Amino acid sequence: MKILLLSILVFFFTNQAFSEQKIAFIDMDRIISTSKSGSSILKQLTDLNNKNLIFLKNEEKKFKEKETKLISQKNIISETDFKNKVNELKSEIKNYNQNRNKMLADFNKLKVGNTNNLLELINPILVKFSNDKEIAIILQKKDLVVAKTELDITDEVIKIVNTEVKQFKIK
Repeated sequence: MKILLLSILVFFFTNQAFSEQKIAFIDMDRIISTSKSGSSILKQLTDLNNKNLIFLKNEEKKFKEKETKLISQKNIISETDFKNKVNELKSEIKNYNQNRNKMLADFNKLKVGNTNNLLELINPILVKFSNDKEIAIILQKKDLVVAKTELDITDEVIKIVNTEVKQFKIK
C-alpha cells in the first residue's frame, strides 16, 4: 500500500514538461512599410492612386461645368430640350460613378494582390530564417497582447528581405 501511494505521489509531482522550443514574433506591417521592396510597392500604389484621384477630380469638375452651363441655359432653351439635356447629364454621371467604383475596386484588387505577392516572396525567407535560428513558432505582432522585445525578429528579417528581394514592380 505504501509503495502504491508513494508511486502515485512521485508520478503526480514529477510530471513536468521540459520544453526548449523558441518562439518569436514579427511585425509584418512594418516589414511591408520599411523594407525596400515593400516601400517600393507602397510608393507605386500611392502614385497610381494619386493619378486616379486627379483623373476623377477632373471628371467631376467637367460635370459641374456642364451642370452650371445647363442651369444657365434653362430659360433660353425649350423645356423638353432642357429635360433631355438633364437626363443626358444624369446618364453621364451614372456612367462616371460606375467607372469610378470599378476603378476603386480594381485598385483595391491590385493593392491586395501585390501585397500578397510580396508576402509570398517573404514566406520562404521566414521559413529559412526559422530553420536557421531553430525557431518553432513565429507569431504576428498584431495578434499578441504582451511579449518580450527580445523575441521580436522584425529588424533581422527586414535586413534579409532587403538583400534577397531587390525590386518589386506592381502588376
